[in-house]
Amino acid sequence: MNTKPSEGELPNSPETIALRVTGRVGNPLMLGMTDIRDMESEEFQDLFIVCGTGTPKDCIQRCRGVLIEKIIQKADVLKEGHNDTKKMFIVATADDGYKVVFSWQEIFNTAIGGGVAVLTERDGLPLGETRDRIDLISSQDYYAGSRYVRDLRYIEVLLFQ
Repeated sequence: MNTKPSEGELPNSPETIALRVTGRVGNPLMLGMTDIRDMESEEFQDLFIVCGTGTPKDCIQRCRGVLIEKIIQKADVLKEGHNDTKKMFIVATADDGYKVVFSWQEIFNTAIGGGVAVLTERDGLPLGETRDRIDLISSQDYYAGSRYVRDLRYIEVLLFQ
């Protein structure tokens, strides 16, 4: 009998991995939806999703999500040099390869960071149960559509050399 978890499954759990956090971290994470939902979350309202050209794409009346900074902190970022955080960036990648980038300072040192969230609920419906994906939104961006990640799969913490 093979007891090794298959790719995409959490050990000792039937739940699939919703999100991986890797890169310059001491504690790489493989999180299922239950893990993400169990974290402290924030509520956001009346978010207009506008693409980079200014064209309205969607409106989210209400959503709930975990701030990306909380997820990154859980992964225990490795900061070896005094100025490492000034050279760090975070890449959020969708299942289809779409990527968005945030600087460390943007996430941890500006109002933008207080609005970058991995969504667990949208318009009253829990994500992951109603559809097999989670999303990431940067709710404080002027053009939130440019950094809206559908079907988020990876968060990487990287150091620019």
